[in-house]
Amino acid sequence: MPNFQSLHVEPLQYPCTQGNTTFLWEAQNGREHLVYTTHNGHSFFIKRVVKGEKILVKGDKITRPSAVSYLQKALQDYQKATKAEAVYSNIYTQKNRHYRPSSLLKDLDFFAKELKDPREIWIEVGFGSGRHLLYQAQKNPNILHIGIEIHKPSIEQVIKRAEAEGLDNIYIVDYDARILMEFLPANKVGRIFVHFPIPWDKKPHRRVISKQFIEEALRVLKVDGTLELRTDSDLYYEYSLNLFTSLSQVRLHVNKNIDAPVSSKYEDRWRKMDKNIYDITLINSLHSKNKMVPKLLAFDKEVLLKKQKNAKELIRGDGWFVHIETWYEIKDGFLLKVALGAYDRPEHRYIIVKDNRASYFPNGIFSTKSNLAAHLALCEWMDG
Repeated sequence: MPNFQSLHVEPLQYPCTQGNTTFLWEAQNGREHLVYTTHNGHSFFIKRVVKGEKILVKGDKITRPSAVSYLQKALQDYQKATKAEAVYSNIYTQKNRHYRPSSLLKDLDFFAKELKDPREIWIEVGFGSGRHLLYQAQKNPNILHIGIEIHKPSIEQVIKRAEAEGLDNIYIVDYDARILMEFLPANKVGRIFVHFPIPWDKKPHRRVISKQFIEEALRVLKVDGTLELRTDSDLYYEYSLNLFTSLSQVRLHVNKNIDAPVSSKYEDRWRKMDKNIYDITLINSLHSKNKMVPKLLAFDKEVLLKKQKNAKELIRGDGWFVHIETWYEIKDGFLLKVALGAYDRPEHRYIIVKDNRASYFPNGIFSTKSNLAAHLALCEWMDG
């Protein structure tokens, strides 16, 4: 993550513009400050934290833009605007200096409003270096390939390679795959690839493969479409096989140590270590009905919050939760840092409350089943 450290930063008079960056206002909680920043049409927070005698300035994890170069340039402008003399900095590296917005990168709003492509869809969850995703796109030009990844450098690398190779049948999504699935129409997807997911042996609730994920996969898959898991983890293999075989009706193919058409860098490493590679292929037999596409949630009422500030709060429900993590003071209002939604796929957002009106930041939350329940509980909590 780009950052710099300084012994001193001068306070800004908001709004303040430096170069191509505008700093609009600031939120504060003790030694932590969040600066509302806009750069190249993107809005995010720059975080300033006092650590001993030094001040650490970096991007905020929840709101950081997909383009690392945007954050780097915003931090450079912030350093100039605050006349900060850095004692450490990595914000002037040349990495990502040629990044530009790409039509291949899509957000959830696109799938909620615009996905009218007649082509069959194939999905890859966690494409990493992109070897398999790009290979499939090259070999199957009549298929629309959706690659899902949350690692920013991998996203930029694969977009550059896809554009360099002239591939126009790829969409890249920087979001949780388990949520994206709810936006896709029924019986539209031919294949779903989950290759070498993080095992999360100590936190199994974070695994991509879950009962809810399988249910959504079966809904979006065509009849005879496949969900294909490939893993080197004995525990993940056993866990997934138990989930698959717990279905009331199931067709499975299970293989061990078979060669794939293209291997990832991780698979190359595991092969050299003589690790076993497991494949489980679930074949869909169901014809499903379409459901309502999730819509953006909003706060319809004025917020006259009388709760004790800085108090953390946890609200639980059947399959959902709301966690009020942190309060920040801002002019004419306050800022909340929250986690909410499903336990196994939570959303992380800020809620900006100014002049008694609330909004999610950096983007809205869509009305998946768990998100809707959590949002309604949050509205009730904020209503006192």
